[in-house]
Order: sequence, then structure tokens, then C-alpha cells
Amino acid sequence: MSITIRARAPRPRCHRCGSPKIAALCHHCGRPLCPEHRSGSVLTSEFGDLGFQKAEPQHCADHEHVVKPPIDKYVWLGGAVAGLGLLLMFVWMPLGLALLLAGLAGGGLAWYENHRRIATALANRPPLPVVPSIDSIRVREVVQGSLTLDEHGTYHSSMTPVEGEIALDMTFGRPDQDRLGAYRHKFRLDEGEDIEFSAGYAVLTGRAGLEFVDPGFRPPVLPLSGFTSEHPFLAGRDSRAGAKWRFRLAHRLSGGLDVDKIPLWLTPALVPESDQRALQLDLQWLGNWPSDEATLEADRVERLTLYVPVSWGNIEFASEGPTVSSQADPETGGRLIEWKQLPLGAKADHRLTLSVRFEDRIQLSDVITGSMVVSFKGALSGLEGVDFHHPMGGPRNGDHRDMEVKTEVTAGISLSLSGVRYQDVRVVPDQKRDDLVQCPESREFPGVIPDHETLIALTDAMSESGYYVKWVIGHSPRSGDRANALTRAWDIGGRLYEGVYPVDFYVGLAGDEIYGGDIHAIAGNSKVRLSVKGAYASEEMEERIKSVWYGLSDIVSETLQERKRPEANGRAADDSYRPRHAGRDSGEASTRSHEVHRRRRDLRDAVLEGRISEQLFRQLDAELENEQAVADRRGGSWEEED
Repeated sequence: MSITIRARAPRPRCHRCGSPKIAALCHHCGRPLCPEHRSGSVLTSEFGDLGFQKAEPQHCADHEHVVKPPIDKYVWLGGAVAGLGLLLMFVWMPLGLALLLAGLAGGGLAWYENHRRIATALANRPPLPVVPSIDSIRVREVVQGSLTLDEHGTYHSSMTPVEGEIALDMTFGRPDQDRLGAYRHKFRLDEGEDIEFSAGYAVLTGRAGLEFVDPGFRPPVLPLSGFTSEHPFLAGRDSRAGAKWRFRLAHRLSGGLDVDKIPLWLTPALVPESDQRALQLDLQWLGNWPSDEATLEADRVERLTLYVPVSWGNIEFASEGPTVSSQADPETGGRLIEWKQLPLGAKADHRLTLSVRFEDRIQLSDVITGSMVVSFKGALSGLEGVDFHHPMGGPRNGDHRDMEVKTEVTAGISLSLSGVRYQDVRVVPDQKRDDLVQCPESREFPGVIPDHETLIALTDAMSESGYYVKWVIGHSPRSGDRANALTRAWDIGGRLYEGVYPVDFYVGLAGDEIYGGDIHAIAGNSKVRLSVKGAYASEEMEERIKSVWYGLSDIVSETLQERKRPEANGRAADDSYRPRHAGRDSGEASTRSHEVHRRRRDLRDAVLEGRISEQLFRQLDAELENEQAVADRRGGSWEEED
């Protein structure tokens, strides 16, 4: 059995029992305390007379103490008793002397105890407690690197260590100024003396695997402290200047949590059928970055800046509405195109496609430069958010705050187009590019009956030559222009691979079948439409697409020429011809039935030999039934049809 040890970042826990449920912090050292080990109701005067009568200071085991309040009133009470005794000495000496001595003794003892308490309070003076409002919380971690696509079409990326920052924006209020005055009076401090203050603690939530650049701070508890001299608002009562407090703390990922690759790709391509004037940019990102266990969701493109050569001309169209510069950038010499705030959260395929069309052609020898910033929800360090605790250690619940935790991937871009292949779509025949005499859109084949036998012969010939027939669609027959004619139409589609490049083809077979007195057509005329379509990235590939058309054209011509019959002139030479409105003949009906059975037998043989598919067999068989019904109606009287 093998055991794998994985290092995991710590989360805030009670310093005594390890419970992740944090109820309070020691206001002296910031140690986390669970509900079981937090301080109870303790009579202490550490924050007395400072407006926190209902708050309960929290202490860990090392700092658990009680600061007793002053007893000035007992000193004055002892003095009053002594004064009363002095007056009574003129009335009744024993009583007056007793009160005088008792008052002096009690007052002296009270003065001593009060002096001791004041000295103890001064020795344990806490920082000035302030409670600024929490305006916003920003956790931002940055991955910096570069993306380079060289002239051979190979991607290269590099990156620097991840850097982060926790930014807290707070605002002091008038109660904090008033509390400063009460604090000076309580602890007998001069007006000009600089005083340390405490705004409580910020606790990092989640498994935060980070370490701070400032060695004075250690996660997960951050003391929010400073000096009044650093904030003009606390020092002066008549101005709102300096009320804002921006707390910034830089950090980096702790060991074992750093990432080693940029999760982004920006791939350029030339849009097909654009005459090499449209550039397509595919931004792709990893779906399980930085790991399968902790995945960050892509949020948006904060900024994508590109500099393209001015020689490409003005920009005629650009998707997603970027900002476009009308003049060349003085530093890069290129034209600026900049997208901002493009949402990515709804892209299930982890891809964003942008396109730009230029006035002139794009040169494949050019290089595109620029930069991009893409933000992801969450932090690479595992930090989920920040909780705040009061200067006395209790949680600050219910404070409205704007919190954002994100990771930004910032990359410089250099994309060479030398390795990009321009791919276009070629259709043959093309009225603008092909000689329609040599590549006609359609050809007629007089004397060729467009029936299912011709269809099977044509698909067999294409299959034997390597053309993959994907589908055949037969349209219902309809009456032709002549009384003894039926119009038929078939669509054939498929594909031929030239190496690894597919070329799609379409063959449309249509025409008239001429009938005599038999169910089987005695003559006909066919018309064939032929076209092929394929993508190409070079002249050689374009020629291959054209060769597919010529090859398929030869197959169609040879196959249909072999099935050519003499054209009928409206009446067959044999005596079996009967007009379509003639009555029914029992011998003719028997011949029809025999012919249908024969053709169905031929179809079954074709399926067994693999020359046609089972789906095509069902389709042709259904048409035979329809053909039989049409022929039966043709053989009966017009009255019978009603």
C-alpha cells in the first residue's frame, strides 16, 4: 500500500482545541477562540468610558486578566466622613473623633486601592479602539507571463511567481474622533501625544496558502492597527480630510502552491472565404485550472489590447465592439484594437472567438503584438474571503461590505502569422472562377431512364471508385408534361477524402420516364447536376478539389451513357402499347405484378451483396409500391379513379 502526503494550506482554527468554528479573538494577541473557549461575561474596565458598555473583551488563556474600575467615589466618601467627624467634635467629642478617624482611614485605604487600580489600568492600556466602516474588500492575485507564437506555429509561454494583494477600504467616523478625546482623558494623555489605535482584526477564511511580504503579518489573522498621527481625521475634529483608510498588504503563494503555466491561449486564424482580409482570434482557457480539486472559473476579459500593422488598412468590422485607433501608435507603429470587459462565465466550451475584417489583405509575414488581462473568480492561494472582528475580539456581524476575490492572468502577446495557413472554401463549379463550358452546372442524358436501376448503377460506380455515398433522397414521382410520362428526382450526397482533407459532393439525378402499355418505362431522359465543395489552404489543395469534380463527372458520364436507350416518340413500336385511359386488361395486370416482383428481387439481391444500404432498399421498395398503385390507376377507366 502506497501513501501519498499532500500539503494543504491551513484554515483558521481555535488555538486550544483546533475547532474551525471561530467565535471570537483575543483582543490582545488575536488568537482564535471557539464558542467553548471564548471568554464569558467578565467585569473589566479596559474599555470603560469609551462607549463600549455592552461589549465584552475577549482573552486567551495567556492574557486572561481583569482590570478593575477606579473607586474615586470611595475616596471622596472617606473624606466626607472625616469632615463630618471634625464638625461633630465640637458637639460630641467621642463621636466626632471616631468619625474623623474612620473617614481618614477609609479614605486613605480607598485612595491607595484607587491609585493601584489606576496604575494597573495605565500599565494595561489597550490601543485606542476604533470602529471604521468597511467599504470594500479586494483580494487580487496576479499571474504574469508572456505568450509567443513563433514563425513555425509553435506556442511558447513563460511566467513569473504569483503575486497578490489584500486591499481593505475603510472610513473613520465622528464616533472615532469622540472616542479619541475620551481615551486621552481616561488614560491622562497629552493632546499632542501620538496614540496607537486598533480597528480590530481581519481573519482570512478558507485554506489560504499564502505568506505576506511584510514579516510583521502572518496569516490567517491580520491586526488592523496604526497611529493617530498617520490619519489627519483622527487628529483634527473639524475636517473630514483623511477619513478614508486604505489598508494594503502584499503576499505571495506559500511553498508547493505556485503554478507553472499560463492557462490561456490566443490563436490567430484567417477566416475562410474572406479573401485573406478577416482575422479570427480564438481565446481559450483551461477548464480545470489550477487543478482538478480547486478549479477557478473564468470571469471576464478585463482588457485585450492588440497592435496590428497599418498596412492592413482600415478596420471595416470588428466583433464585440472594441476601441479602434485611427492613427498608428507612436511606440509600436501599429494600429490599436482594444476590447474591454468581455464576459466569459457563460462560455461552456472555454472559448471566446473574436473577428476583425480589414480593408486590405493580411500579410502572413507580419507579427501581432499586445497584451491581455483575464480575470478568474477565486484566488489561487485558496483564500475565500475576509471576516472582521471588533477591537475587543467579538465578530462584527451584519456589516454591509463589497467583497471581490479574483485572480488576474496578465500576459504579453507576440503572434507571428507565418505559421498560420489561410483556408478557404472552394465550390466547383463556380460561376465566377470556372469555365462553365468545361465545368457545366448540369448535363442532359437523352435516352437514359432516371429510375431506381439507374440510381443503383450510379451509386455502385461511385462506391467502386472510392466515393463514400452518405445519403440518397428520393422525391415522390409526379406526372410529367406528357400524358404517358412520370417525372422523377433523386439527391445523392457523400464525401471523398483527399489525404486527410474531406471533399463533399452532391449529385442530383432527375428526368422523365416514358411509359407504354407496361409498368416498366420504355424510354426516358435524364438530367444530372453535379457540384463538389472542400476547404483548401494552398493551390495544390484547390486543384485536388477540382480534380474530384472532374473524376465524379467522368463516372456519371460513363455510367449513364451505358444505360442510354433510343428515345420514344410518344408511342412504342410494339402492339402492347395502350393509352393511359384504356380499360384494364387481365394479362397486363399479371405482367405488371410479375415485373414488380422481379424488381423487388433485384433490390433484395443488391442489399445482400452490399451494393445498396438497407435504408435505401426500404425507400426504393416503398416507391415500387407507389409505382404499382399509379400504374393500376393508369390501367383502369377514368370512372374507376373517382
